[in-house]
Amino acid sequence: MIRTVSLLLLLTVSSVWAGETPSIAPGSESPPAVTADPTWAERVDEFWGPGVSTAEKLAFFDTFWTTIDRDFACFQDLDVDWNALRDLYRPEVAAGVSKGRFAAIMSRLSLALKEAHTVAFDRDVFWRTPNEPGVPLLVVGQWGQINDFGACLTPLPNGSAMVYRAVEDHPMGLVPGMVIVRVDGREWSDLYDELLGEGLPVTGFWASSDEGFEHSWQMAVGANWHLIEFFEAIVPGDDVQYLLSTAPLEGWYTDLWCTEQLPVPGVAFPDIAGGELVSWGIVEGTRIGYIYGWGWAWDAETEFEEAVRALMFDHETDGLIIDFRFNMGGDMFLSDPGLALLFDETVPTIDWATRCDPSLHLAMCGMNISDSYVIPGDPGSFYDRPIAVLVGPGAVSSGDQVALRLAFHAKARFFGKSTSTAFNAAALAHDDAEFRATFAFADAYLLSNPGEYLTHDPLPVDHPVWLQPSDVVEGIDTVVEAAVAWIEEFDRAPRHPSGRVTP
Repeated sequence: MIRTVSLLLLLTVSSVWAGETPSIAPGSESPPAVTADPTWAERVDEFWGPGVSTAEKLAFFDTFWTTIDRDFACFQDLDVDWNALRDLYRPEVAAGVSKGRFAAIMSRLSLALKEAHTVAFDRDVFWRTPNEPGVPLLVVGQWGQINDFGACLTPLPNGSAMVYRAVEDHPMGLVPGMVIVRVDGREWSDLYDELLGEGLPVTGFWASSDEGFEHSWQMAVGANWHLIEFFEAIVPGDDVQYLLSTAPLEGWYTDLWCTEQLPVPGVAFPDIAGGELVSWGIVEGTRIGYIYGWGWAWDAETEFEEAVRALMFDHETDGLIIDFRFNMGGDMFLSDPGLALLFDETVPTIDWATRCDPSLHLAMCGMNISDSYVIPGDPGSFYDRPIAVLVGPGAVSSGDQVALRLAFHAKARFFGKSTSTAFNAAALAHDDAEFRATFAFADAYLLSNPGEYLTHDPLPVDHPVWLQPSDVVEGIDTVVEAAVAWIEEFDRAPRHPSGRVTP
């Protein structure tokens, strides 16, 4: 039996809502475009110093590269020449590189695999380097707890990023609904591509699908404030473009959790500081039950089962919304008692496969352990009303897997964006005081579709919808509004299995 635990949960990646809009002084013109800094390589070398010996660096490089080449289970749907990356970087490491440059090389190997569980890093660089102006470290993703920016961003379709939550009286004047359109006179996507090319090490978390991987980078513009002098921003309905300096953030700290969710009247977010990962309530003014699931650890098994039971048996509900847009993963089996109430029969779901041949990246063999992954339905209990499942790239590992399990319910429909698609199981490749590496050693597949592995493939979403600036300004969660509207119209909708997943 495989118990998946996400990297995000292992890294221990809370919720503050902004008050009234502070006054913002608009700039008269945009700052000049910033070009590549020719000293980035030197700054990377100098900031962290030489590091451990070349022999130790080579040993870690070889361990990670060989482990991936021999055992990594997610090469399917991946365009990467793994041998070419070894031939490119190993001679450089052997010739001697600094601690920062070596961290950057391991970042490039990790990013090439586009898999949320699979990463190799230097502990000092990845975990212990603070975000301060000029620090040559590039951040990807902005889920979980942040303490140095005070605002949460999510991508918009045009490549810009929108503030959906911010602390009150933010030092830069950021408010919910504000859209970051450019940084230092250029597109953020151009700047991060350039900084990657300049050899900055990377820290943070990325999703496994192509769409989610790009989502991870687009949302990270705020997390990289230490590499940016000015944000250019607009507010919906306002023709003014605001020029906001990042200077006020230097030495300023706060505490904020970024989950790509807005508060829903009648439902509290999980009290994660108090050890709670699941919370529930009734959406104000409706008979719709709502469950937040932020992870599968601690007491989540009891919390989820109690939430489902209360909304099924203690309250008369017209439907359920189960919100997994942010879920740090953990142990997927903690969902069993709650799912047993929702399903009236045992449902087969997935099996796993691992590598068969160390020399063939796509040679996979099934593990034949599907009996451990059935949904344990209870014949005496079934939820026969609509279930809206809200998902997004911030749901990873067991967050992916439990969302997929709900796709087997005949009354369930999905809203939002695909989950991370890290439908795999992770293991340690290396772990010591200096370096750490994890990798995906098994990939999942639907029993209805053997040979088609799930990692990197987007989870189908019935209603693609995401947060919109005009709604966020009003404190409205666009995805929740779409789910509520669907549930309220359900009596007029066809009542039949979704057909999205065939057991």
